[in-house]
Amino acid sequence: MNDTISPPGSLTLADPVVSLQLLKNRLNGIQILEIKREAVLTPSARDYCVEQKIVIVRGQASDQASSRSKSNEFEACNDAAMPPQPLLVSGTPAWMTAIAKRLCDKQAKVCETASDDATVLRTLAEGLRFGHRAALAIVSHPHSFCWQAARDEQLRPAVVSSLPELDHVLREVPANVLILSSQNWNIPLACNSARRIVQHLQNQS
Repeated sequence: MNDTISPPGSLTLADPVVSLQLLKNRLNGIQILEIKREAVLTPSARDYCVEQKIVIVRGQASDQASSRSKSNEFEACNDAAMPPQPLLVSGTPAWMTAIAKRLCDKQAKVCETASDDATVLRTLAEGLRFGHRAALAIVSHPHSFCWQAARDEQLRPAVVSSLPELDHVLREVPANVLILSSQNWNIPLACNSARRIVQHLQNQS
């Protein structure tokens, strides 16, 4: 068992295999479980975390490192040492790095490319609990993502199909997770949508 120092309410494991037996009796009071990026998570362990409503995050925990590497985009999204930016951005397209380069890092935190839509959802749910005010998801299946996100009472998701529609959504509903289709949006449009969300948050302050 390899635990590293974690913020209250979270548990970081550096084990190569995370099984149900490993997790039993260790998740009392835990809301976030961070495991190594390459760790194998057994189906029974995953189901147990779902039952306990524990968010699973893949990071870079190691036996030698008790602090997180700020150069790692994914971990930086959840780094307690950094004050949360207003907007958290996560998605599955390969061009997430290009978005990060175009947005002000004081206004938006852009995570590295996620492996799938489920990972995006877990990342954004954790980020909003950590203190980001809104989240932008760029995913393959936006409507399925919206349905899954709506099951979390802390998330208020809305699918957006165009920039004009984004403006209407921001004015009309208190959504905190804006969802874009990775098939229909590109880098410039995604960046513009992120900037509009940040501006909306600033106007509300």
